[in-house]
Order: sequence, then C-alpha cells, then structure tokens
Amino acid sequence: MYEETAISYNNKRYIAKLPWKAEHPPLPTNKAVAFRRTESVIKRLQKEPKLLLKYGEIIDEQEKRGFIERVDNEEIKPNIKLQYIPHHPVKKDSVTTPIRIVYDCSCKQTPDSASLNDCLLNVPPKLNEVTAILLRFRLNKYAVSTDIEKAFLNVGLDIEDRN
Repeated sequence: MYEETAISYNNKRYIAKLPWKAEHPPLPTNKAVAFRRTESVIKRLQKEPKLLLKYGEIIDEQEKRGFIERVDNEEIKPNIKLQYIPHHPVKKDSVTTPIRIVYDCSCKQTPDSASLNDCLLNVPPKLNEVTAILLRFRLNKYAVSTDIEKAFLNVGLDIEDRN
C-alpha cells in the first residue's frame, strides 16, 4: 500500500515519494516551456507592481520554509532530465492574501509529450467521512479545531523524485 511504503516522517516533516505509474511514458525536460511561462507571469504582473511584489514575497517565503528549492546551474548535470513545474498567479478578493501561486503539473513540453501528471497514478484522496467526524465531535464535552497553515506545502518530496 502506498501510504505504508512511500510516506515517512523525518526532521519534523512528512516526506513522500511520487506515486509513479509502473509503465509511464518518458518525461521530457520542459525547461524552455517553464522559462517562457515564468517570463509571461512576470510581464503580466509588472502591470500591477503591488501584485508582482507580493508574488515575489510568496516565492521567497516558500523557499525560506523549504517548500521549494533554488537549483543553481552548476548543480545541473547534463545527462539528467529535469522536470520543471511552471507556476502562475490566481488573484483573490482578500486583503491579507490578494494573490496565491498555483503550480501546473499538467504542463507539457509539446502537445504529444507527457506531463508530470500523466506519469503519476491518479488515486482518489483518502478523506474522513463527514458523518464520522461529526459523531466524534459530539462525543466529548470539548472539541478542538485548527487551520493547518499551508498543509500540502509542508509535505516534502523524496530526494529521488526531486529532479
């Protein structure tokens, strides 16, 4: 079972391996597409300097917290294929968070090539049933709830899947 073999807890953080399909298509390097999309995002956000500044702050914060990582050109080995995940902004009607970043794992180098999503298993998430949650909530005198900040970004990616 995936949860038993691919998820571990290390250094106060969950680490997960990607659920690769057994016979997935080859995943090409998509640096050119990701680079063009990043240039497009910057050009679009330059028309709204406050949003561009906020976008940069979010990227810096995600890097500082270890959600994303900077890869220097010297670290890139020529014989290793890398998959870049393009990102773009989504504007929100919110004073505290006017913009959020969405990562696009469906990005393809060409229309005929595979995306990262094409190479991964598509399994439904395991969620607690709402009825069971409500029943447990009513069993005791006190209940605690919380908002787990950036929960999905707090799951690290296994080192073998980072390229």
